[in-house]
Amino acid sequence: MPHRSDFQQGSRASGGVACLTSCQIPSKPILLNTQLQAVALQIQLNSRITICYLYLPPSVHIKQRHLDDLIQQLPSPFFLLGDFNGHNPLWGSSDTNPRGCQIETLIEDHGLCILNDNSYTHFHQASHTFHTIDLAICSPSLAPFWKFSTSTNLFNSDHFPVVLTHIKNDPTFPKRPVKYIFRKADWPLFESLCQLTPDMVDKNSIDIAVNTITDCIITSADISIPKTSGNIPKLSKPWWNTECDTCQKTLEKAWYNFRRYPTTHNLIKFKKARAKFRQIRRRSMNTTWWSYVNSITRQVSSKIVWDKVRKLFGCYSDTQNISFLNNNGQVISDAKEIANVIGQTLSETSGESSYPNDFIAFKKNVNKNRWIFYLHMQKIITLPFHTMN
Repeated sequence: MPHRSDFQQGSRASGGVACLTSCQIPSKPILLNTQLQAVALQIQLNSRITICYLYLPPSVHIKQRHLDDLIQQLPSPFFLLGDFNGHNPLWGSSDTNPRGCQIETLIEDHGLCILNDNSYTHFHQASHTFHTIDLAICSPSLAPFWKFSTSTNLFNSDHFPVVLTHIKNDPTFPKRPVKYIFRKADWPLFESLCQLTPDMVDKNSIDIAVNTITDCIITSADISIPKTSGNIPKLSKPWWNTECDTCQKTLEKAWYNFRRYPTTHNLIKFKKARAKFRQIRRRSMNTTWWSYVNSITRQVSSKIVWDKVRKLFGCYSDTQNISFLNNNGQVISDAKEIANVIGQTLSETSGESSYPNDFIAFKKNVNKNRWIFYLHMQKIITLPFHTMN
């Protein structure tokens, strides 16, 4: 689900911030009243967390009160992430600039914590130097449970991706429904384990009998039939091949060598490897596309055609189960609670309280006539045979 805040300087687009969240994770945008380039949203993991993305251009003067007003609008607890273009030894810089002092004042005034671990987050291509200008600031209650790290790959950017990892790794992330893999079932084992006897149904309560038989079948199935993991599979790219994989590994090796030894020779090798990787990737994408177009005939169904098109563009159908429900602002993720809320809502919708008054009067009249008819029929049914005409 995209959340974005575009910024335009004159007739040219410049700066701006955006955020993408999984459709399987509950989220809602937060409207911000600010002149800054910022976007905020709330996500629901084990608890509700606010995330704000902020970009502070290096050549623009930022007033301290604008930053203070932004913090006041963020529901706690929150993360404040983005490119601040500030240098300060507090987060690993070798020098200090006015923006760095401004951010330090913001952190002290609001009692915030910074998660950066002195890792470089930016590569300045003109000077071949590394800097730390992307920051992860958070509320004090979040600091003990989240770890900061950066990716070693630039991914064709000049900023290293910042990764925040939950230390306990217990947030609830989306999963697919777990299913039995019947083609791999051990049916002889299932038959030997699932022994249904007359004693199972010889119960005082029908509910107890049903539960006993159900538990026997499910227990036997769990032992003899394997299940899917429930993990969401990685979306594959139809155009990715062995040559792309080889070029990517060569590029990563060249970049690793340049990071350790930032010499001109290593920089040239890195740029050559990056150019070759882009060329191979572009050629593979074009070849796959033309091969697909040439394979379309009148015998190919439209479903197959559009499924392939969606995969080429990286759009996969959403086959996940409902993982959350927003009920009057309260996010519910437990399946049983979701079912109860849906049942309660349907019950209220079907109740007389939601009917118009004229329909309620009509319904009572119909039910009254139906009861009179029932009493009349009951009287006829109980009459002896010889009195009936």
